[in-house]
Amino acid sequence: MAYNKYDNSELRSLQLVILNIGRIFAEICERHHLRYFMVGGTMLGAIRHKGFIPWDDDMDVAMPRPDYEKFIEIVRDELPAGYTFLNYKQDADYMRYFSRIVDKNVRVTNASNTKKLVENAWLDIFPLDGMPRTAPGRMIHFWHLTVWRFFYHASCFKQLVNLRRPGRPKYQQLLIKFMQTTHIGANLDTKKLMARIERLLLKYPYDEAKYMVSLFGAYMTREIVDKKLLGEGEMYSFETLKLRGPEQYDAFLTHFFGDYMTPPKDADKDKHNIQKIEYTRKGA
Repeated sequence: MAYNKYDNSELRSLQLVILNIGRIFAEICERHHLRYFMVGGTMLGAIRHKGFIPWDDDMDVAMPRPDYEKFIEIVRDELPAGYTFLNYKQDADYMRYFSRIVDKNVRVTNASNTKKLVENAWLDIFPLDGMPRTAPGRMIHFWHLTVWRFFYHASCFKQLVNLRRPGRPKYQQLLIKFMQTTHIGANLDTKKLMARIERLLLKYPYDEAKYMVSLFGAYMTREIVDKKLLGEGEMYSFETLKLRGPEQYDAFLTHFFGDYMTPPKDADKDKHNIQKIEYTRKGA
């Protein structure tokens, strides 16, 4: 389902479903005094569009690791009927490292990957982890993590690697071609790889670190961010909601996107290849 600037009603209906998931997430965080931040295209949308980027089809939020772990403990008891929480430690069939809240009554056929996926409408929740204090230390730690991230992606390549994301650097395009050709990693244990990555991520506690990383974000080394850009967070308008984002939003968005107020060309618009959206009765 491609973005259509003349009649975008189908995508807009999905955005409103996801907006409601965002509302539920934020209410849980506020109720339990948990830190979170809008990130990626969601934060960009909040500033440039006061809501969703018109062609966007999901929401991204991130939580400091201590808050993320507490959220995992409480969220299942907090969700209303019709919604569920997905986490790789708790769900045998869930193979993403980051977590999700999903609306079980909305099914999305996503053809972005080698294997077509039918998933429930989602909100992605990423953990934020500490990094070493020195620049060389951060780079060594990041690329060590990235090696294991490569093996993780290789282990679930057919199911989860987005083949259509624009703007990938050349080396990533070559790695994807290599994995498509060789099927390297197909027999690796995805869950064990995620557990190994998590042990490495926990090496530098978030609250003691000056810099943080969202390892499974889309922007590689740009995911290493000085925590002062986040601060304690500020509230921003996002559609009908007020959601928390980085205090220094201009520096944060410039770090990731450069001239973030100028929309990209059509060929560079980052979106999933959604082919169908199905709505079912509540409680069905």
